[in-house]
Amino acid sequence: MKRKAVSAKEIRDNVAALKGKLLQIKVNKGRKRVVKYSGEIDEVLPSLFTMTIVGEKHLSKLSCSYSDVICGDVILTEKK
Repeated sequence: MKRKAVSAKEIRDNVAALKGKLLQIKVNKGRKRVVKYSGEIDEVLPSLFTMTIVGEKHLSKLSCSYSDVICGDVILTEKK
């Protein structure tokens, strides 16, 4: 199944719309390692975005590029 091609600007707009909301974040670290976090998006910058992680002792901030979201290495879903 083909995926729809999206641009970095579309991803940036989608991420900016999620700013301030509580999110479930899945990060693919490779070799079947997927780490899940809960957090909020702090800043939306031209080439990357930063998030504050809630409930982790050793990690408080996380930064990701828009290409990570396009490739599927970072998946953001809104918590209800």
